[in-house]
Amino acid sequence: MRISKRLLSLLLSLALLLGLASCDLFSLLPNADDDTPFTPTVYTQVVKENFEHTYGDQLSPNERAIYDAVKVLPPATESLNVTLPEVPAVCKGRKPTDAEMDALGKDITTFIANAFYAAWLDFPTLFWLDHTQYSYDISVSGGDDNVVRLSKLELHLTLTATPEEIHEQNEALSRATAGFIPLGKTPADKVAYINNYLCSRIKYDLEAENRGSIVGALVDGKCVCEGYARAFDYLCEKAGIDAICIPGYGYTDDTPDGEGHMWNAVRLDGVLYAVDTTWNDTTKKNSYLLVGTDTLCNNKAFGESHIPDMLTLDGPHKAFALPAIAKLGHGIEP
Repeated sequence: MRISKRLLSLLLSLALLLGLASCDLFSLLPNADDDTPFTPTVYTQVVKENFEHTYGDQLSPNERAIYDAVKVLPPATESLNVTLPEVPAVCKGRKPTDAEMDALGKDITTFIANAFYAAWLDFPTLFWLDHTQYSYDISVSGGDDNVVRLSKLELHLTLTATPEEIHEQNEALSRATAGFIPLGKTPADKVAYINNYLCSRIKYDLEAENRGSIVGALVDGKCVCEGYARAFDYLCEKAGIDAICIPGYGYTDDTPDGEGHMWNAVRLDGVLYAVDTTWNDTTKKNSYLLVGTDTLCNNKAFGESHIPDMLTLDGPHKAFALPAIAKLGHGIEP
């Protein structure tokens, strides 16, 4: 992951410091003679072995604050300020050292990386956000207790297109999905309808401009597996059906070593079943519709041809728990 850390605002935000760069910063902090030991920030860790409802459920409080701020952003937003609930403490009674600021930067980078990765998986409407590239500014300040803490975190986002293009894409997406209602008496019937709807309107295209987004799938009609999976997730959620994107590797006779792939899980009556709309389209069969890990799909168990994996990029991503698919399928025949 390419991350640019713009630590442009590393200053103690006490009014007395303005214009007094040559002064002793330690002496200007309140209670400079306080000898109470400094306790570094201990962040809450969230480790979940089982997937519950979203990837965001697995985030720490600071990561979740960033995730919650990003998920409600209007399209093409380029920057935002976030308040962290577990405010990082840097040092006490003096100006932070470069090493201490670097350590703070590493913590912030981890929070952002995990929050963005979870948001990227949970919200297909964030098609306009490049979750792998961002920068941030931070400021620190001393408080009445003599402890220097993070006082400001401003994120600078990287867009996948110009703001004008993104607004046009968003409007086109709204037009393309306005009034969409999947037909069917049961949720399973509606899932099948959404699968067939996408298969009839999308062409698998490795060269498509918006190949990995719902814009490519639902507006352009050209995308790759990521676009199929995100469009399926988007339409299911609009219909009130709980769907999840699953990243991992797909194994076929043509790709015995596996290649990056994305498919979906759907929750019906509390049970998760798998749907691979991409392979349903490219094979021209619905062999991968509401199946379990033991379901034979084109002579191979689904759990053998689809191996969930976070496809972790270079960076500090945590090991998210992935959805556990039922062993047996829902019972819908291809």
